[in-house]
Amino acid sequence: MLQIETKHWEIIHSILSRYPYKFYAYGSRVKNQAKKYSDLDLCFYEEIPWNILSHIQEDFEESDLPFKVELVAWKWMSPEFQKLIKLDLVPLVK
Repeated sequence: MLQIETKHWEIIHSILSRYPYKFYAYGSRVKNQAKKYSDLDLCFYEEIPWNILSHIQEDFEESDLPFKVELVAWKWMSPEFQKLIKLDLVPLVK
C-alpha cells in the first residue's frame, strides 16, 4: 500500500480522520520508490475551504512526521498529470 512506517501512518491517520474529506495518496510512497525523507503527496477531489485546508496543512507541519505532506486539489493538476497518477491513487481515511 504505502511506503510509510506504522508510527507515521498512525499520525497521518489521526490528522486526516479529524476532517470529513477523502484524500488519495500518489507518488513515490505509493510506487514504493520513496527515500527516507521523501514527501507524501495527497490529493483531494472535494471542495475544501481554504481555512480548513490551512488547518490540515498546519496539523501536518506541527506533527512529528519526518517528511513533508503535500496537499493538492485534483482540479489544480493538469489533465496530463491527472492521467499519469490516476491509476496509482490510494484512498486514505475519510
